[in-house]
Amino acid sequence: MDFQTIKSGILLGLFLSVLIGPVFFVLIETSIRRGMRDAIFVDVGVLLADVLYLFLAYFSAERIMVWLEKYEFLKFVGAGVIIVYGLYTIISKKSPQVNQNIDLKQLKRPNAFGLISKGIALNAMNPAVLAYWLFVCTYQVKGHNIQGVNVVIFFVICLGTMFLIDLLKIYFASKLKKKLTPKNIATVSVVVGAILIFIGIGLCFQDIQDIEITDVEMIDGN
Repeated sequence: MDFQTIKSGILLGLFLSVLIGPVFFVLIETSIRRGMRDAIFVDVGVLLADVLYLFLAYFSAERIMVWLEKYEFLKFVGAGVIIVYGLYTIISKKSPQVNQNIDLKQLKRPNAFGLISKGIALNAMNPAVLAYWLFVCTYQVKGHNIQGVNVVIFFVICLGTMFLIDLLKIYFASKLKKKLTPKNIATVSVVVGAILIFIGIGLCFQDIQDIEITDVEMIDGN
């Protein structure tokens, strides 16, 4: 087991965890409004989408990049989904009134499959996610000649680090819930929705070829 591979996986996971994108805000908003359980299921879906894109990127990086550049309209589809979800978040901002006589255990909660599917869709519809994994596979793995079992170790540690950081975000956001009034929660939803719309509009003007790889290349400290 190569220590350098482990270190690179952890550092890359930390770097990708602090990137501010639609997933970050949705996890925070879900944790505050619905609790840790629902936010964790959404994050599992996000992780599955990352794994899917990772496999696609690793085994067909060059062909996928050419395909994305050829069918550039796909970024508008992804951006549209994010914008629509942002609008939905704003429209559904009103917090329901709590009836103290209702048994909370009997309240219907979103099922795990639906929440996981939401996470998959949210992450999969962002073309920047695939672009980042393409750059990671091209410059971080193949460019630095990471081979054999070290490739598996690198990505497992990277994804594991990302998931753990997300759990911390969810945990601390859920703790804030006790201090938030319904009005404040509604405000959070509006802010998150507006940010998602802004990100979606930004994706429409983003050229996949122009995504910077400098930070990714610097992750291993070389």
